[in-house]
Amino acid sequence: MSGTPLVPPHRKLSTSRTPGMHRSTPRRHFQASGAHYMETEIEILGPMAVRCAGTVQHLQSAQARVAFARLVLAGPEGVTRDELADVIWPGELPPTWASALRTLVSRLRAVVEPLPGGPAEPLVNRGGRYVLELGGEVVVDVLAATGAVATAHTALDAGDMVTAARLATRAADRLRFPFLSEHEGDWVCEQRERLADYLVAALEIAGRAALRAGDHGRAARLAEEATARAPERESAHRCLMAVHEAMGNRGEALRAYQRLRRYLAEELGADPSPETEAAYLALLGPSSAGGPPGGAPASGHRPVPFVGRRREMATLAGAWSRAAAGRRQFVLVTGESGIGRTRLLREAGAAVAAEGGLVLVGRCDPATTVPYQPLVEALDSYVAASPEDPLDAVSPAAREPLRRLLPSFGVPCPPGELPERPILFAAMTQLLLVAAAERPCAVLIDDAHWATPQTVELLRHLLRATADARLCVVLTARSDLPTAAQRRVQVGLDEAMLPLEHAGEASEVALGGLDLASTRALVQKLGTAAVAGAAHGDPVRRAFARSGGNPFMLLEMLRGTGPDVVPPAVARLVAAKQAAIGRDATRLLQVAAVADPPLTFDSVAGVADLDTLSALDALEALLNIGLLTEVTAAGSRHPDRPAIYEFRHDIVRQAVNEKMSDARRRHVASRQRAAAGSRRDADPRLSRTGADRA
Repeated sequence: MSGTPLVPPHRKLSTSRTPGMHRSTPRRHFQASGAHYMETEIEILGPMAVRCAGTVQHLQSAQARVAFARLVLAGPEGVTRDELADVIWPGELPPTWASALRTLVSRLRAVVEPLPGGPAEPLVNRGGRYVLELGGEVVVDVLAATGAVATAHTALDAGDMVTAARLATRAADRLRFPFLSEHEGDWVCEQRERLADYLVAALEIAGRAALRAGDHGRAARLAEEATARAPERESAHRCLMAVHEAMGNRGEALRAYQRLRRYLAEELGADPSPETEAAYLALLGPSSAGGPPGGAPASGHRPVPFVGRRREMATLAGAWSRAAAGRRQFVLVTGESGIGRTRLLREAGAAVAAEGGLVLVGRCDPATTVPYQPLVEALDSYVAASPEDPLDAVSPAAREPLRRLLPSFGVPCPPGELPERPILFAAMTQLLLVAAAERPCAVLIDDAHWATPQTVELLRHLLRATADARLCVVLTARSDLPTAAQRRVQVGLDEAMLPLEHAGEASEVALGGLDLASTRALVQKLGTAAVAGAAHGDPVRRAFARSGGNPFMLLEMLRGTGPDVVPPAVARLVAAKQAAIGRDATRLLQVAAVADPPLTFDSVAGVADLDTLSALDALEALLNIGLLTEVTAAGSRHPDRPAIYEFRHDIVRQAVNEKMSDARRRHVASRQRAAAGSRRDADPRLSRTGADRA
């Protein structure tokens, strides 16, 4: 169920001017700051009233109110006598209904005839239809409110958050009033449903405007009200998910999705729409409240198209196909920061969901206090969204450990009070097998390099114990790991792959940069001209060369002032990497940033004034974290020469260089010139980045 659009397409509630029809003026009614005086205002919602020149007329009988509402909203089309009678008496018509209707119409004429600027006889019988014609500046609250919702939606799309919030909030305030609460019947119920749709749309628009304005508390309240009023409306739940994600509360965002999924399964027997599944998968990335590359686009940025990656997606699709056929698969996706691991995982998850697979997601956070965090998140999402009690399908021995571990069963117990690992591992394995037996299942875990040793141990156990399950486990991990602990996690994941690789049940997807064709496709789809700031040549090719096709760096250059300027986000990423490598490695890196190519170990170590072992440690740190890369002797045309090193991305070299003080830059350059005669082993065919290597 995809949910109704933000603005329900109910043409009968149009506010356009039609000859012979009163004009509804949502601009005056909802945009005039503090001005509530209208020449004539008809309030249908709540206590029905006609306000004119300081006087107020109320319609006393329920029959008069429903008849008046029907005539007002019919506009120039009018209603037949039978249609009007069916609205007034929705059940069986009384024997004297014809004379009673004439009497009622006469009373309504007394209400509308005194209106200034109107025709002498506003309520007439024309061609067998009753038509109510109101002249002058007449505002009908229903039409003004629904028109304001449409205008607010347009303002939201245009980025005018102030106007969108003001119009949507005032529309919602009016639409909360009941519509003919004392009356029933098909027409009344239809109008209530339409107005309820408009109210939820107004709440969504106001909530999204508040979210974009950074008022997260208000956005959350509005989104909660929208989901409470329309629990089946997926767009309202997506709004709530976005609010919680923006607040950095990914757990609540996941629970909002789970509540929707359970409701759809229990009440409608349906799954969430692909758009909602995509929003769920987007929670894999870092919170929009902050985080490293790979998260949701920043405010004001267009969504990034997915380009290239055909080979990688084909590998993942093949693994999923084998898993769906009953042969468990494990895929490890690796790559440097900003290379697009999370985005690839999202696209793979969307493809699985589109094929009817069960997608369970989790992510490893560096400072988590949740034991076995990614698998707890993945399995808890299955439990929370299951219409039946999933514990009925596991053994009695597994139920209590799962109740104590998974949040959906209550408040989890402290980690120190959890059952022993063999018991806990067996229980989680049973639950995962139950999920995979229900339908083919993909478990997607992002940022596995942050996993705890206990989580890696659990992953290895699950992989060993699920050989015949319709299960595909996909993990992403950085290949440029700054700490020994993270590298140990990588080693554990590699060891978990070995026995599965031999059986053809595991594979690694090593993500590199986008190629030039994909880069050009990305620029074309984004419609950006930012790279026009290149100093010379083909700006797209230059941005590609300087970024090495790294999507994060590439996009930052496209969105900035061109490929010749270091974007602030790239500078922050480089600074974060420098902070993780230590003093000696930083000194070696600074020398490399200033030195002329080619870079050899002896040349940079000598200028950095480091002894051999310290320089080797520093060099290995720079290689591990992906700032430098090695051009091996076997890869050059001179295999007898020592290895040569280069920056993986030229934009990184520039960022390091610009962060240095002028004094340090002059000092390094001076030492390099002094050492050039005796220690430089140059090869003119090697450039700083290796892009022009022969």
